[in-house]
Amino acid sequence: VLVAIERAGIAAPSRCRSGECGWCRSKLVSGKVYVPEENDEGRRWSDKENGYIHPCSSFALSDLVLEVPTTYVK
Repeated sequence: VLVAIERAGIAAPSRCRSGECGWCRSKLVSGKVYVPEENDEGRRWSDKENGYIHPCSSFALSDLVLEVPTTYVK
């Protein structure tokens, strides 16, 4: 998902690009994603419950609407 965001010209925050650091944490407003179990260990339980994903380690299964944080975007 992160690569698609970047290709769309959106400067999303990213660091590890593996789902471990949480820097790219974004709210999934609508749509479905697949997150491989081995890539989901860095996501907090509360994030899972409240619909937050790590775009760097998620794969879109449908069209998505995300709230991408801009606080750290340069």
